[in-house]
Amino acid sequence: MGYAERVELYKQIEEVRKRPLITYVTSSRSDGGGGRMGSDAIPMFCEQIQRLPTTAHGVDILIVSEGGDPIVSWRIISMLRERFDKIGVLLPYQAYSAATLLALGADEIIMHPFSNLGPVDPQLHVEKNNEGKREGLDFAAEDLSHFIDFVQSDVGITDQAQKERAFELLCKEVGTVPIGAAKRSSNLALSLGEKLLSLHMDDQNKVRAISEALNKSFYHHGYPVGRAEAKKIGLPIIEAPDDLETLIWEVWKDLEGEMRCNEPFNPFEVAMANPVLSQQIGPVPQIQVPANLPPDLLQQIYQQFLQNVSVVPVQPIYYEFFNATVESTRIRSDYRSRIMINAIRNPDLNININVTPMSQGWKIIQ
Repeated sequence: MGYAERVELYKQIEEVRKRPLITYVTSSRSDGGGGRMGSDAIPMFCEQIQRLPTTAHGVDILIVSEGGDPIVSWRIISMLRERFDKIGVLLPYQAYSAATLLALGADEIIMHPFSNLGPVDPQLHVEKNNEGKREGLDFAAEDLSHFIDFVQSDVGITDQAQKERAFELLCKEVGTVPIGAAKRSSNLALSLGEKLLSLHMDDQNKVRAISEALNKSFYHHGYPVGRAEAKKIGLPIIEAPDDLETLIWEVWKDLEGEMRCNEPFNPFEVAMANPVLSQQIGPVPQIQVPANLPPDLLQQIYQQFLQNVSVVPVQPIYYEFFNATVESTRIRSDYRSRIMINAIRNPDLNININVTPMSQGWKIIQ
């Protein structure tokens, strides 16, 4: 399908829900083609809000995302709360991390059977120098406390000096500043969860319990919280009626296809799929070598052959990723990134592929 066909689906959803709809989807494509919730999407939401009818008292957001900047969730919900009394979130598929936070700010969360929320424990990435090699370390604040708990409860270290030594090793491995940043990020996620839930829940004990459950209870940042579990922890979950279930799933499947979410990006595959480029790279000269030649003579022939084979540069090809969209029946904004793929066939017949970023950003499509 495409955007024109999705507009017809959006109209049907708005008819069922009796309120305007905004769709926010970020790509889950792996190996360079994905997208994240970022502050650069806020102006796109401003454009959407300005075009919403002044007579509307409620609004829906259809969201699919693996997450991103948690502050973006607070900004989007805050802007919508300035205009609308009721906010609904429609989930056809996954809404992890920051997308879960956004859902917490809604009066009702309408979930497809295939959809899920996720924990909101923030993940930090630290670059470390290990014997001259740069290595990345991903962790959360809960990982640090679980290490200390492991030392005390599982290993059985009770001596204060030994516990201090274990903590010193932890600081050396992670770094003192990242440990502080992890704690601050954890507090931020907990605070944002409580703020967003408090926009529509009066019971502060329930607010605190839900926020803490999503921050600390699931032991894995990618844990899928389905409808039943989301209801159990106290979220305002509504099972999508059959007609709405079908519509929101069709929207997601169309965007999933257009964003090519199920196709990991492989630059060599893209290069060889180009008929001109593959023809330039592909043909190589052939030589006939008598059988049973001595190894030293065979090596000499091979070296002479390579001297007569030149490097084969080819014209670059350009490739575009569809990373994110904020769209409705009224206006569409896409985030796309463009790269240049260069391929060279070396004298040894190996093919080198280089990828160069060219441009990226949002574009408003009226």
